[in-house]
Amino acid sequence: MRLVLAFAILIVGALPGAAQEACVEPTTPAALDGQLSPDRMRAALADARNFIAQSSLYQSCLLKEVEAAKQQAATSGMPFEPMIETSARLKIAASAKAQDDVSMAVNRAITAARLPPN
Repeated sequence: MRLVLAFAILIVGALPGAAQEACVEPTTPAALDGQLSPDRMRAALADARNFIAQSSLYQSCLLKEVEAAKQQAATSGMPFEPMIETSARLKIAASAKAQDDVSMAVNRAITAARLPPN
């Protein structure tokens, strides 16, 4: 009985660590400053697109982790810990905001680069 309990604790204890490693939040691209050359604008746009794509994958990963935790709880007969879902939802919201911020920053920089100087 102790062996089964120790094994269950070991498995449950390992799951949160594995979950944290599985979903890696992408790094926000560097802020744009100064006058942008056409090459720098293209690079900034590519960085933003890459970041947004990676953020979408991160958000999907978080949702999959929540579903996996729910299935694990159902399979093991243990109650699902709602804080897992709450934490994932907060991370998803922060990631979505970061996507919007990056998108707006690149759009502002490109618009500013196209405007004639005063």
